[in-house]
Amino acid sequence: MAKASLTQMEKIISLLHKSSFVKRNRNRGKFSSYTFGPAGVLTSRNLNQLLWDSLVTSQIDTYPVENSVFRNTDEPKQLRSNLSQGTLKHLPDILQLVNYTLPFAIVQRGQTFPESLATQYEDTFLFDSSVQTSIVLQYFCSPSSALQSFDQWIQQRLLWWRKYASDPAQISCSELETLNENTSRAFIQCQFPWGQDNVEEIISRGSNPVSDLQETTKVKLQCANGNKSYTPHLIECSTVLEHCLMACLCDAYTESTAQTGKKSIPTEKLNLHPKIAPYKLSIVSSSKSRSNEIQEVASYLNKDLRNAGIDVFHAKDSLSVEDQFIR
Repeated sequence: MAKASLTQMEKIISLLHKSSFVKRNRNRGKFSSYTFGPAGVLTSRNLNQLLWDSLVTSQIDTYPVENSVFRNTDEPKQLRSNLSQGTLKHLPDILQLVNYTLPFAIVQRGQTFPESLATQYEDTFLFDSSVQTSIVLQYFCSPSSALQSFDQWIQQRLLWWRKYASDPAQISCSELETLNENTSRAFIQCQFPWGQDNVEEIISRGSNPVSDLQETTKVKLQCANGNKSYTPHLIECSTVLEHCLMACLCDAYTESTAQTGKKSIPTEKLNLHPKIAPYKLSIVSSSKSRSNEIQEVASYLNKDLRNAGIDVFHAKDSLSVEDQFIR
């Protein structure tokens, strides 16, 4: 999704700060915290919902779960850095729920606290957030269908990313990387101002994670195919909302000119996909209007549309209608 240059990256950050979309609060060390304004909150919410719909709502045999943000370790209140281990612990209960029938998926979304940066580049804005919203899908299938399922998940996630990009060619999939004889992975990548970077990981973990869990819990986690039993194979998709948001913002950034009278004024805009954009409609009414009727109609439309679940931005100030459109 991202196609801006390094000089544009500075402009993007400046625009986000100026519009109170999102502001960075520098922390000590390598991480930062961020403050989101109204447009930033709504955009993050929309993107978060699209991610959830693609991994949960639109999928069959998919079960959402939730864990505490604290790790289940001997150390008190140690914050988790990922969702994988906590999600996998739900497998025994879900297997019973589905009567040991494959395939199915378990999905979890929640806050994580990274121990290291997810990128090798410096000053990558939202990538260095000290608190992240992660989402992980763990798909369990038979070993015989694992290779085909792995390829299908890669293609499905690649298509999802390209669906909301202004230039789908900027979204690519890395070459398949073999980590060991049981584990392979690929990354969905975007072309950011700082270079090509990963935004989602799809990894085929084999049956070892399930076997290890079975050994730890002493609970049967095997499925049957006729008289033959087997250990489920695990495929995992994982991404971070803040990384997704940064990709969308870079992709949406454009520079143009607006005509006001005889003057051409340079403008910077975020042309976000309609489903990601914070507001679906803007109502512009100038307080210079000769009658209060226009203001009343605008307020009525604003309320009616919001009651219908449509996010509306109602601009009302002393600027002319033309100047408000430029703003």
